[in-house]
Parts: sequence; C-alpha cells; structure tokens
Amino acid sequence: MHFMLQPCTSPDIPAPAPPGAACRPDQAERIIQLYGWDLRSRTWHGPCELDLAGARPHRLTETLANVSGPSWFGPVTCSVPGELASRFFVVIHDLKDCAVATIYCEESKAGPVEIVAVIPAERRSRLRPEFAFEFLAFAGFLGSLGGGAELEVSEGMAAALEETSVSDSLVFSISTGLWSSDLDHVLSRCVEQTTIAILRWLRKP
Repeated sequence: MHFMLQPCTSPDIPAPAPPGAACRPDQAERIIQLYGWDLRSRTWHGPCELDLAGARPHRLTETLANVSGPSWFGPVTCSVPGELASRFFVVIHDLKDCAVATIYCEESKAGPVEIVAVIPAERRSRLRPEFAFEFLAFAGFLGSLGGGAELEVSEGMAAALEETSVSDSLVFSISTGLWSSDLDHVLSRCVEQTTIAILRWLRKP
C-alpha cells in the first residue's frame, strides 16, 4: 500500500485550518517513519515518511484530545478528493511505551483491515524488549500475518528499530487483505490520519 497525504475534503474535519496552519511544523516532531506488512502480496515495505506538518485537522484528533482514559473506540470517516467517504471503526489503546490501533471496515464482521503500532520518538527509550514479539503475537492471534511470515516481519521490525534515528517516531502497520485493493488509497488515508491523531493524543499534557 502506498502512503501519501493528499489535500483532504473529508466531512470529518472539525473546522478549516487557519492560513498557513498546514505548513507550520509540529514542534514535537521530526520524522515519522512507517513500515508495514501486506498480507495480500506478502511483502514487507518501508520506510515511508509521513507528513505530520502538512496534515490537516481531523475529527479524530479533536476526539482523542478529550479522552481521559488509556483507550478509545468509535467510528472514523475518511475520504479522498472526488470520492464518497468510507466509514471505519477504530479501537485504540495507549500501552505506555506505544499505542496499538485496530481498524475495521464498518461493514466487516471478518476482522480488522489494518493493525497499527505507533511509537512516538519520546517513548522509544522505554520501548519494552518484547514489543515486536507481543505485537506479532497479537496480529497472529487475529490471523492477520499469514503462515510463515512471523520471522520476516520480526526481522523487518528489528531492522527498522536499528536503522532509524531515536528522534524519529515509528509506525508499524499490518494490512490484513480484508479490504478491496481498489480502495487501498482510502485505507491508506485512514491509517495516516489515525497515526497522526494518535501521536498528538499521546503527547497531550
């Protein structure tokens, strides 16, 4: 799946951004590197750099800002210019050293279409040694990796943690193949918007 932020016309935006807001750098962020596994093609990909500074406000960011506990679940609407919006259902947990989100197609009863782990740069120093094992065990329990993929994905995650700067935030994404490939660009936008909302949520005072 190719990740690229585009100008958003989603109805799920709380308000127009002030002039120049999309160009102001986020003070707490340098780089967000995304790596992922695609079950449909059985390929590991990344890094892909996400653009936090260019991201427009999204209702999920506003919603998470008002969450008092370590978890949230609810509907999320995402769209790309010129197309109808798609509705997803997202479950997010703050696990102290990272956050994990599962994204479901609203109509799907088969399982998540995407599983995402977000590691802010500030939390990398306290990332638990068993993080990768636990994340892959969770994905495997949901049947989202495919047989024999554990070693390849584990090695990819280990390499990403080793090769990236500790000042970079990391995102690991597992695409389960339960989503139409014709709409991958919409799912890509949902993953991007969810990731950015999570990063801002984990950094709130």
